[in-house]
Amino acid sequence: MEHASDLKPSLSESFSSLVSSHVFVWLVIPLFFFAISHYSLAEDLTPVPMASLDGKAFKSKLGPVGKPMDVDDILVFEDGQFVSEECERRCGYAKVDYWVRRAQDGAIEMRADVPCTESDAMMHWRGTVRGDNIEGSFTWVNKRWYWDFEKEFWFEGRLVEADNP
Repeated sequence: MEHASDLKPSLSESFSSLVSSHVFVWLVIPLFFFAISHYSLAEDLTPVPMASLDGKAFKSKLGPVGKPMDVDDILVFEDGQFVSEECERRCGYAKVDYWVRRAQDGAIEMRADVPCTESDAMMHWRGTVRGDNIEGSFTWVNKRWYWDFEKEFWFEGRLVEADNP
C-alpha cells in the first residue's frame, strides 16, 4: 500500500510545473497577441499611390454634423497636397501634405491635418473617395490659453470633371 506522502509531487516537480506554466503565460501569450496585432496592421496598410487623388478636385458641400451642409467648397488634391478652398479663403488654412490608403472595399481613404496660418487652430480631415464621390468629416480644433473649442463638420462632394462632362 502506498503512503499519502508518496502521492504528493516532489518540490522540484512542483517548481518545474510552476515555471513551465509561467513561461507559457509570459512568452507564448504575448507572442500570440503581437502576431494578431501585426497581422491586422499589415492588413490596414494597403499602399495606394499618392497620384490616385492628385490632380482631382471635388465640388463639395459642408456643414456642422447634424445640420444642413450649406457651405459650398472645392476640395483640391494636387502635388501631394490637400486644400479646402473655402477654408483657405475664409480662415487662412494652408495647403498641406495628405496621406491615403485603400480600404477593404476598394475605396480610397484620405487624412490631412491642416493648420490655420492666422491662429492656433487645426482641422483634422478624414474622407473616403468611392468612384467620383467623396464624403467624410473634419474636426475643427481651436486652442486658446483659456479654453479649447472643438467642433465636428461633415462634407460630401463630387469630382468636378464628373459634373461637367
